[in-house]
Amino acid sequence: MKSELNLAKRYTSSNQRWSYGVVVALFLAMVVSLPACSTFKGSSDGTWNTSYFTNPDRVWDAIQLSLIDLDYEVVSENRDDGIIRATSEPAEDGTVIALAIDQVARTEDQVHVYIKPSFSGDEGSTNPDLLRAAADELIKALDDKLRG
Repeated sequence: MKSELNLAKRYTSSNQRWSYGVVVALFLAMVVSLPACSTFKGSSDGTWNTSYFTNPDRVWDAIQLSLIDLDYEVVSENRDDGIIRATSEPAEDGTVIALAIDQVARTEDQVHVYIKPSFSGDEGSTNPDLLRAAADELIKALDDKLRG
């Protein structure tokens, strides 16, 4: 009986160590994934935001490259203020999407990017799903560049 009790204690102890190891491994995996992107969400005012834990210059470069990849024309930019304004090529129906992008560095390694898409001009669609898709597409492009 005593040997069965000792065996049960050892079995329980090894299971607790194994569970603790799994929790630690999951925590470490989460911490390792933080350097690229930590959040992404839209707000009720039509602004999407995401945060990156990396160098602000690297985020700025990724924004510019993503805009080029997505065929946006940069209309204005001010690196000191962290502001970029860009417009899409007109769609077949004349729809042009304008992006107001603000990069705010909270610390030397935490950067928030705010994206406010809107329609530009009098022609084309006013479907809000197009704005959501434009913001999502830019954030996906940023994530791809900053994780790689």
